[in-house]
Amino acid sequence: MEEQFKANGSMSKSTTEAIEASVGHDSTELFVWPWVGIVANIPVEKKDGRYIGKSGSNLRDKLAAQDFNPVRVTPKWNYKGHSGFAVVEFNRDWPGFHNAMMFEKAFESNQKGKRDYFAAKHIGDELFGWVARDEDFHSNSIVGEHLRKTDLKSISEIEAECKRKDTKLVMNLTNTIEVKNMRLKEIECKYNETLMSLSEWMSQKDKMHKAYNEEITKMQQNVRSQLKKILEDHEHINKQIELQSKELEQREKELEKQEARNEDERMKLDSEKKMNERATLEQKIADENLLRLAEDQQREKENLHARILELPKKIDARQALELEVE
Repeated sequence: MEEQFKANGSMSKSTTEAIEASVGHDSTELFVWPWVGIVANIPVEKKDGRYIGKSGSNLRDKLAAQDFNPVRVTPKWNYKGHSGFAVVEFNRDWPGFHNAMMFEKAFESNQKGKRDYFAAKHIGDELFGWVARDEDFHSNSIVGEHLRKTDLKSISEIEAECKRKDTKLVMNLTNTIEVKNMRLKEIECKYNETLMSLSEWMSQKDKMHKAYNEEITKMQQNVRSQLKKILEDHEHINKQIELQSKELEQREKELEKQEARNEDERMKLDSEKKMNERATLEQKIADENLLRLAEDQQREKENLHARILELPKKIDARQALELEVE
């Protein structure tokens, strides 16, 4: 509840005293809400027919360095450019109001407050500042136009609003507490039921644990007897393995001898195979040569046959020529 009050801006005793001291115990005085400060006489210079000045962030940093904690600084511009005025926004809670009043008092202590600004004949180039009130709110100026977008409230009105919010918050928290108390009773009932179930379960668990231990003991005995039997079987198997190892060694030696004989036979077979391949190759070459020889003989035979066929023709022609000569 205390955290909720702090979050909603409830006033502490020290904050209330600071507010009363700042407003001179006049709780009906109207302030612009949320809290706003006004800075006047900001240095400007004319350039290209318009007035220009520094940005709001520059002034905000200066005010923050003096622990006034401004939220935002907005310079006001019109058709001529920078108006030389800026609006300083503070947090809307009571610490924000305290910062705003300290902001105003700092300027007043240096004779740079609102009265000093409007009473001075020559204001120079120093800044003036004050907290915005109803006069500024209703003023016919660029700052007044900006302020009329907000609201006017007195300290008593804000306090009453905070009290209403706090009362509503207390009612809501009271209802929440009642609901949570009912929920807590339900949880307590469930807890008692769960506790009884847990006690019964623990009793059953003890019985199960005892039975488990007895079963484990039996299992251990069985395991020991089985392990003994396994060791005996293992020893017997080792002896058999030793006998088989000796037999395998003997067979390995025999296989090595057999392998040596097989290697000799394999070498002989490879030699015969190579000789057979050479003979096959030679036979193939001989067949090719024979084929070529047969082709040559065939051609010669054909030539000879052609010559034999032409020979009678030549003899006839020769005889005819001889007859013609005779």
